[in-house]
Amino acid sequence: MPRHRQRRPGGRPADRWPAGWGAGGAGERRAPLFAVLASSGASAAGSAMTMIAVPWFVLASTGSGAKTGMVAAAETVGLLVSLALAGPLIDRHGARRMSVLADLFTAAAVAVIPAAHAAGALSAGLLAVLAFAVGLGRSPSRSAKHVLLPEAMSGAGIGTERGTSAREAVQRAGDLVGAPAGGVLITMVGAAQVLLIDAAALLVSALLVLACVPTRRVSHHAPPVIPSGRIRGYLGDLAETGRRLRADRLLLAVTGQCAAMNALLVGLLVVLVPAYGALVWHSSALVGAVIAALGAGGLLGALIYGWFGPRLGRWATFSAGFLLCGPPVYVVLAVDPPATVLVALLALCSLGSGPLNPVVAALEYDRVPVELRGRVCTAVNAGAVAALPVGAVLAGMLLDRVGPRAAVLVFGALCLAVCLCPLLFPIWREMDRPAGLATPKRASVPLVIYSE
Repeated sequence: MPRHRQRRPGGRPADRWPAGWGAGGAGERRAPLFAVLASSGASAAGSAMTMIAVPWFVLASTGSGAKTGMVAAAETVGLLVSLALAGPLIDRHGARRMSVLADLFTAAAVAVIPAAHAAGALSAGLLAVLAFAVGLGRSPSRSAKHVLLPEAMSGAGIGTERGTSAREAVQRAGDLVGAPAGGVLITMVGAAQVLLIDAAALLVSALLVLACVPTRRVSHHAPPVIPSGRIRGYLGDLAETGRRLRADRLLLAVTGQCAAMNALLVGLLVVLVPAYGALVWHSSALVGAVIAALGAGGLLGALIYGWFGPRLGRWATFSAGFLLCGPPVYVVLAVDPPATVLVALLALCSLGSGPLNPVVAALEYDRVPVELRGRVCTAVNAGAVAALPVGAVLAGMLLDRVGPRAAVLVFGALCLAVCLCPLLFPIWREMDRPAGLATPKRASVPLVIYSE
């Protein structure tokens, strides 16, 4: 049949796709998807370097685990604030525009850190303020790309499990490249200078979306923005989002579990692992290798799920993934085997983390209407990161009081308790129900997990 009448999956003819999405040849149809994936990967690589450089700088300059935790907590507070407030902006003004603006804002905040360091003006307080600004920008960037992905997958003719797995894989690949590069570059040029590379990666991320993702009109379902009702309409969006989230027990359960796991993870990655590098291993390169191993295992796990995902149950995959990538990681770190064994075991454990975000993203795209994805995705993400500051501060306090190994064991015990929840409570089994059956009568809602 002629190209303009070819049908995509789902039966709608190509000439009815949204303007700018999929109307041309195969390369044009896939360009937005490639741009979203590449932008996500570039941003992840820069974030991985920052995740090592900032805690290392604080530990090296102050020797305080508590201050390291406070700076890490400042960034997570920025993430939480922006997640709670940015959703209606994405729905009203478009995910493409918000993605570009957020990446540019974050690049500027990151670039100020080495500039202030070179001027001798980078105090712990200023670093905390800049970390807050970095978190404030990174969250809308991630959420906007998350909203852009379903249209890009549809235009390219890619299924949900494979598309979400592809995004997870490129983010893991960014971690895989960024973490060891950050560890090596710290020893060569210093922690502050590594942040310049992060700023450059964010600029590349913004340019990819700006150049390759078509502009789309804001959905007519979004409430109008008028001078007399601008503030009331925005607050009304937030209130409606809250009502929708409270109506879905599965959504609340998954969000709570993700909040607890993310708090433990951020405490591990931004406080305890850097502390191991400084106090136990005496090597920033091994810190990078450990984080890269976690990223490599997750990358392989995401690729495996992309291939076999449509055949696997979501509940079983979700539960097994958490049990594999959670408690065993803390046990391995506490035992502290030789470096090669350590890295290999951590990579093996992290295979379980690969399917987690794709599973929840697939559930989200099944359960939430297109016109509400910006506000609902960011609201659920806000819940998933709500406890991140607690995890960072708790890790810093434990580090000062009991040392790195005991702190890791405490975190491991908490992680085990959280990972057992999907096996003990039946609400998680609704993950395998069709979207129409899983959606409550009072509202149709989604879910998502904080990742990146």
